[in-house]
Amino acid sequence: MSRETDRTPQAEWLDHLTDAGNYNRWIFDVIRPHLRGRVLEVGCGTGTFSILMAGVAEHLTAMDLDPGFVTRAQQRLASVSNAVALQGDATRSLPEDAFDTVVMLDVLEHIEDDRAMLEALAARLTPGGRIVLKVPAIQALHNSMDRAVGHHRRYSKAGLEQAARRAGLIPHAVRPFNAAGIPGWWWNGVRNKTVAPAAQIGGFDRVVPVLAALERALPIPVGLSWIAAFSKP
Repeated sequence: MSRETDRTPQAEWLDHLTDAGNYNRWIFDVIRPHLRGRVLEVGCGTGTFSILMAGVAEHLTAMDLDPGFVTRAQQRLASVSNAVALQGDATRSLPEDAFDTVVMLDVLEHIEDDRAMLEALAARLTPGGRIVLKVPAIQALHNSMDRAVGHHRRYSKAGLEQAARRAGLIPHAVRPFNAAGIPGWWWNGVRNKTVAPAAQIGGFDRVVPVLAALERALPIPVGLSWIAAFSKP
């Protein structure tokens, strides 16, 4: 990866989150029931989730716009026989294959025309296939960290479902995720941060097992994110 890429807030976030093993496993455990068959991961970053998804997918195609991130993802997937990482702009060109599952984790909010993106992805899905999304929630939380990494929006449940329906997709499951992360995101925005401090992320990661258990046991009305699955008719 180039030094210029290393200096971007997006790269800093990915580096911090790479070490947040409990948090990454929590996300993966929530999306895992929706993964099947041939999987396309759009916005794979450095491959943190790619290596996990490759373990349950028939085949994984991971792609990202940033060539430095793709190089790191390829290194991570080097010993995996059923996965490939490609560099490309998903808003311009997608792999021609058909997929049973498309995954976008914290990516759709970076794309100005989210409806067009969902329509293009739906065109690559097999009938009955699913698009699995993790997106930021609560527009009132949009702050300096969102702006630093290029978020066009944070989603309401209704707004996310509307974007999916306009793309011809059917809501299958939409759930709030990570309510405990809301105060930290708000506080970092108040302080005009562009990236949460590594120590803060590390401390949060240590308590994730407790937070995950609480969210499994108790329904939460809101979260820092939405995790959703939408089906192609």
